[in-house]
Amino acid sequence: MINRRNKIMLGIALVAGLLLIWSVAQASSLVFTFNSPSFSGVGQSSHYLTIENLEKSRKDALIAKAEAEERRLENELKNTAIEIFRKNLETLFYSTLASQIIDNIFGEDGDKQQDGRTTIDGYKVIWTVSDTQDDEDGTNLWIRDGITNEILWKYTFPFQENE
Repeated sequence: MINRRNKIMLGIALVAGLLLIWSVAQASSLVFTFNSPSFSGVGQSSHYLTIENLEKSRKDALIAKAEAEERRLENELKNTAIEIFRKNLETLFYSTLASQIIDNIFGEDGDKQQDGRTTIDGYKVIWTVSDTQDDEDGTNLWIRDGITNEILWKYTFPFQENE
């Protein structure tokens, strides 16, 4: 007679045997394949595109880093003490020159110039003053391109009357 324990062991052995037979029936032969698309050819074009994108991204990052460093160095050179002094000196020079031109145009009768011209950095600054005290367009000032002689800016001021 088969007792209960033997029935359980027989059931387990039967299930294990069925599983073994089923797995052998499902097995196939082992075939070696390369996983790399470069060797197998499967997915090769997308593999090459991925490599190309990685290389391009790295190259672009290096270029951007070099450009940022170049901009940083340029800004550092622009902000040296001597460069700031030079810019301030240049600003004061042009401001004084503009004041002198204004004095020549609107100065006292003995100091006033009827017309004049100067060249600044390749641009021609030309002015004329009318003799008539109540002329609405009494003073004209033109800034022209030194090469093409094209008028870039034109300023017209009414002539002031003596009080």
